[in-house]
Amino acid sequence: MAEASAEEHHEQRLSWKEGLFLVGPDPLTSPYYSSGALIAAGVGYATPLFQIGLYLLLFLLAPLYVEAVLLTLSNGGTYVMTRYSLGHLGRVAILVAALVGIVISFSYVATAIVSLLAYSDYVYSLVAEMHSGATLAAIGLSVIPSIGFGVWVMPRQWRPVSVAVLATAGISAMLSSVMSTGAVIMLPPLVMLFILNNQGLKESVKVSKTIFLINLVVMGITILVCLLSLVVNGADFSRFIDGAQLALADSPGLADTHEHHGQIHSLPGFATFGAPLILAGAGVSILGASGVESVMNIPEELDNPRRDIARIYRWMLSLLLGIGGSLSLLLFLVLEPEQLAGSASYLLAVLGQQGFLGVFGSETLAGAWKIVIVANAALMLIGACNTGFAGARGLWQTMARDSLLPRMILDPNEHGAFSRIHWMMLIAIFLLAIEGSWDLSKLERWYGVTFGLVMFSGVIAFILLRKFRSEDRRVYRAPLNFNFGGTKVPLAALLGLVVLGYALLSMYGSYSGELGELRTLVTIVAFGVAGVILMYNHRPLLRAAHSYYRRVIDTVESTAIETEDRTVVVAVGSVRIGRLIEKGIALARMQSKVTGIPYRQMVVFHMSERVTSETVYEVTRQSIRPAGLAPDATRIFTQLTELAPEELRVYLAVVPPVDREESDNLTAALDSLVAFHDQHNFTGHMVVVGTYGVDPERFAGLNERLEGSTLVPIPLYGE
Repeated sequence: MAEASAEEHHEQRLSWKEGLFLVGPDPLTSPYYSSGALIAAGVGYATPLFQIGLYLLLFLLAPLYVEAVLLTLSNGGTYVMTRYSLGHLGRVAILVAALVGIVISFSYVATAIVSLLAYSDYVYSLVAEMHSGATLAAIGLSVIPSIGFGVWVMPRQWRPVSVAVLATAGISAMLSSVMSTGAVIMLPPLVMLFILNNQGLKESVKVSKTIFLINLVVMGITILVCLLSLVVNGADFSRFIDGAQLALADSPGLADTHEHHGQIHSLPGFATFGAPLILAGAGVSILGASGVESVMNIPEELDNPRRDIARIYRWMLSLLLGIGGSLSLLLFLVLEPEQLAGSASYLLAVLGQQGFLGVFGSETLAGAWKIVIVANAALMLIGACNTGFAGARGLWQTMARDSLLPRMILDPNEHGAFSRIHWMMLIAIFLLAIEGSWDLSKLERWYGVTFGLVMFSGVIAFILLRKFRSEDRRVYRAPLNFNFGGTKVPLAALLGLVVLGYALLSMYGSYSGELGELRTLVTIVAFGVAGVILMYNHRPLLRAAHSYYRRVIDTVESTAIETEDRTVVVAVGSVRIGRLIEKGIALARMQSKVTGIPYRQMVVFHMSERVTSETVYEVTRQSIRPAGLAPDATRIFTQLTELAPEELRVYLAVVPPVDREESDNLTAALDSLVAFHDQHNFTGHMVVVGTYGVDPERFAGLNERLEGSTLVPIPLYGE
């Protein structure tokens, strides 16, 4: 019963709104810090131009991400794009993709720890005036949303959730004398998120949804009140041209715990803007794109990714442009220069305070709204950490399927959640925080570099997809294509290369004096690559150590497939594999129950140009991947070891194309499938083929050619 419950829970998928709620909080935190970071970099009154320009660039890049995801329909994002585009290079593709995967992994872990430490800053600022006992009071405040979310999402488990959070708070209080303030304040929400993610997707989405909607309400009210304040009090637009000299070094706002690059004495305008400031602004502004990669790590969790991925990007980026763009302009229209320079990490709180003061004239009401915005920022950072969990989970699932991580992390718990992945995330968060000495500024710089590399490598991986996988069927193509080196490349990809490359150059220039602090990052990545190489080669090493076991998997002749037993033949390509195999297994079970005649065999058919003759492997859950397996078949074999049921004999048949001169891959695959069907006399059995991106006319012709068998077209992901 427990196993059935886990399987049923795992089948739950997210609507596009739930997907938006899950990944949306991370990018929507950027208005809280982007303007302050750009001001600290010396950009001054050109800050809104950089922020809005970035949001528009993301709109241009979104079609690239949509095309890539709909091509593979797999979690993994840039990692999958890299591995799939370079698949013809064999092991080299895996190693290059592994390096990309390590950088993305670092980015997600850094997202979580940076969000949590920034959360601690916001919570502590609410009680900072207490001086004595402020840390204990902040821990107490941190307990409130942690227990609140846990009990609300899981009311039947309110007691264990409350005990876990309160026990964590007690430990935090004891550790407060030996650990930093930020470290102990963040522990209760971290434990709460860990527990909820171990319950399943729906539970973690419910937390993110609440946080997401609260933020929309708070930001909407803030924008409306600030617009009214401008109508009542007017604004000085000349500062955008001439800039402003600061009369004071600091403002009386909230204390800012972030480090800046020196003290700010002026805010330049466009008249004094030069190339050095453009370079500085490009590197800092790219952090405002935080979280856009996460959408590419949840397509397998969505009910209909073909429709939902584009819809999530459209809504997420529209909200980011509307909210982030409006706030970036209002900051420089409502606040005085001294206020802009005084509290870079709390600018939105000061903006809300000034807006309410300008409209209502009440210090009490303005101060209360300031606290509301700070509390809302803290909640949003909990949501951003939850996005980090979701992104890392999707990426590490895919890397584990490729044997770059231990396969044991793919075993779900009794709720259908990947608790071992969440344990990995929890441990990684603490290890990275310890390496960074719990220093938020240092961790932010590490995160900035890795995130810039993730976006830049994503554009390169997309161009490689267009170059090496140009003939693959696509249900969507990014528009505005140009011929670039013999490859059709969207204009957005070329712009992305220039802008993101420029941003990375800026980061290198900004951090050139701090490379010593980044040496740890380089060391971590180097050891990670070495570990991945060892992990990827552990099976060949085992085979070498056990030379008497000459073939780890018994290879049987194609004639050994018995056709006396009822058989389901599942035809798969290089992507969208797991879902199709799951449907084939479910079909065999259903037919066995309906007809009373058990289906005892499933044959997974795959055409590969890398083989010269038909090879058949019998696969069980304990099977170890054989040597010399065709690259495209490696992932299929891995998926079968995850999904192979005990009641079915499962075979993987890797077959060469019947006509190697055929240029259309789909036609060649269908011809080879028919030849395979006829050769093995599968008359009277069932043949399963996915409908994704295939014309109905193709199925009609295939059905006529598969004489005596039943063709079952399978719609995937709600298409």
